[in-house]
Amino acid sequence: MTILHCYTGRIKYTVFLTTLVDSAQRWFDGLAPQSIHSFKDFQKVFLHHFSSSKKYKKTEFSPFEVKQSPEESLRAYIRRFNRVSLDVPTCATETKTTAFTQGLREGEFFRSLIKKVPGDFEDLLSRAEKYINMEEVQKQKREC
Repeated sequence: MTILHCYTGRIKYTVFLTTLVDSAQRWFDGLAPQSIHSFKDFQKVFLHHFSSSKKYKKTEFSPFEVKQSPEESLRAYIRRFNRVSLDVPTCATETKTTAFTQGLREGEFFRSLIKKVPGDFEDLLSRAEKYINMEEVQKQKREC
């Protein structure tokens, strides 16, 4: 693909079309006939349409963006938080612990972390297990 720069827009366009699958192919099939006049047009429209799908590199600050929603269980929050923090291999355990705690909604577990600060992220997760079990038992009681 790197040698395509020396070819005409028509060839680039044709080659690129062979790479489209799923939603990109459906999007292309839905374009109005004769709405694309050059490869530059196509490139602009394509990038504009799919720019929100672009995956951005996670940084040390990414875990700080994860916040527990009001109705989200502790188990679900931990799962979501871990997915984000795993994408940041350089994330130090102290950073993970701080980000996790800051994203946690106020409640019994949050208050327990304020009273006794966890030693590291593994300690925090181990302490969270008790509260996860408590949440799940409470949920079962409400459902019965």
